[in-house]
Amino acid sequence: MSVKVASIGLKRLEAYRVDVEVQVKEGFESIVIVGLPDASVKESKERVAAALHTIGFTLVEKKVIINLSSAEQKKNGPLFDLAIAIGILKSDGFIADRIPDDAGFIGAMSLDGTVHPVEGMIATVLAAKKLRMKQLVLPFDPTIPRMEIVDLELETLLDVNKFLAGQLMCFPSPPWRPIF
Repeated sequence: MSVKVASIGLKRLEAYRVDVEVQVKEGFESIVIVGLPDASVKESKERVAAALHTIGFTLVEKKVIINLSSAEQKKNGPLFDLAIAIGILKSDGFIADRIPDDAGFIGAMSLDGTVHPVEGMIATVLAAKKLRMKQLVLPFDPTIPRMEIVDLELETLLDVNKFLAGQLMCFPSPPWRPIF
């Protein structure tokens, strides 16, 4: 099954929507990322695989294909890690719940499953508003201004999974805050 998860890419200070399309199928264990990824994006597969292993998800005998579209735009940085992880979990059935079409996922993954802020977080939040995203799932960063978009700041990949399953509606620290 193919899954699409929205994220945001950066070109200098200009942000644009990136659809992270993921397909997991049986096969020789591998992760392939296409769609003009730079070296830091290609390294996402190692960070994400380790984070998934930490939460008990294995990629043994699975081939994962990740397409970052649109294909014309060069992708850089680790900001797609969270969207890639969510796409893999959803595509392989680990997440049964629907991923909202109007939500964006931004953040770098730690090997232990922690989600971290990346350079350009303010530009990505501004782009999310411009792109009419209704929710933004991102790591806590006190420097990010509140915009007219509802954001959900989570610390770990497991928190994001609980949010998608409807098991986590409020996170005590850092808080879930509407910003309108």
